[in-house]
Amino acid sequence: MDGHDKEFKFPAAIYNLDDLRDLGAKAKMCPYFLARHFLTHSNIIVYSYSYIIDPKIANLVSAELQSDCVVVFDECHNIDNACIEAMSLNINSKSLEMASQALKRLEDLVKAEKQSGSQRLKAEYTRLVQGL
Repeated sequence: MDGHDKEFKFPAAIYNLDDLRDLGAKAKMCPYFLARHFLTHSNIIVYSYSYIIDPKIANLVSAELQSDCVVVFDECHNIDNACIEAMSLNINSKSLEMASQALKRLEDLVKAEKQSGSQRLKAEYTRLVQGL
């Protein structure tokens, strides 16, 4: 919003897309960024449930909502399917095999680091004892 967000004060009201476009034109601000600014200052928001349920979208769009903001979901007749889909993960045998190989490599690295660390610790101990 290139500095305008601190200057621009909007009256408390109910805004739709046309209102945001008009306000954006008056304030010389992009309506999208104006709407994003409104999200951080709004008490009640009506928008699609996907903006909160889907983690990929929620992290971008809904992360800055006020903690006491009331969100009213629009068009939520498919919300159960959206929740299942947003929180589901498809795993195939190739993915499991690759994950297993990665875990084996990690286990080998941890063992090697433990061995190396143990050797360094013993060498340091020997140097300390010789120094006494």
